[in-house]
Amino acid sequence: MTESGTRGLSFGEIADRYDRFRPGVPAAALDWLLPDGCETVVDLAAGTGALTRRLVDLVQYVVAVEPDPRMRETLARNCPEARLLPGTAERMFLPDGSADALLISMAWHWMDPRRAMPEIARVLRGGGTFGVLWNHRDLSVSWVADLDRFTRAQRVRESGRGVAAQAPSRDVMDPPTGSLFSPLVELRLTWSMPVTAEEIVGLMGTDASAIALSTEARHAVDERVAGYLRAELGLSGDRTIDLPMACRCLRTTRNPDAAP
Repeated sequence: MTESGTRGLSFGEIADRYDRFRPGVPAAALDWLLPDGCETVVDLAAGTGALTRRLVDLVQYVVAVEPDPRMRETLARNCPEARLLPGTAERMFLPDGSADALLISMAWHWMDPRRAMPEIARVLRGGGTFGVLWNHRDLSVSWVADLDRFTRAQRVRESGRGVAAQAPSRDVMDPPTGSLFSPLVELRLTWSMPVTAEEIVGLMGTDASAIALSTEARHAVDERVAGYLRAELGLSGDRTIDLPMACRCLRTTRNPDAAP
């Protein structure tokens, strides 16, 4: 596992929160990513199963691969319909050519492309689909960007590092297709979901920079974010607001004649 992949295991520390507050995947994205007649799909780096739970309603056989045992425990409890396996993008315990599709949601940046792409190609049948998606708060919307800046500033304050609260980079290298896959095609879409103040606070607290804080520091940031939502958006209690989201999807096809 890569160093960044090891850091990715820190999400298991907040598995219950991650499971409760992380958004699902919009239906339009899955309609575009899943190939016609898909019978077996692998959800790689499945986490607590936000994508897995959608896939079991669409595909007959779903395999969720997740390296963190704390995440797997939550996923197994909430989505027993899926087959759950340990593993990483660099090593999956699955037979050659066993999947019609393999999808990765919000986790490609934790993987080593040089080792992951041949392994993904090995697991996919010839002509199978590999898809990657990112599903973020839409920072092109002014109030969402303002909330994001405020929250990052509070994390910096609690971390004690005294560095500028710069915007998180969205510049993740796309999967290299090489000879194993066809050229990537892209879909971008926007959607929204109704959320309460509690749900926004919970979602913000699943960011990687939040998980790096101590439990006490995370709680302090949560309290300040809740106060910001009350003061700036008048959001508290059961009142909801539509949270704008942006989803970027990439799709490619496994070349039947290329050996991984």
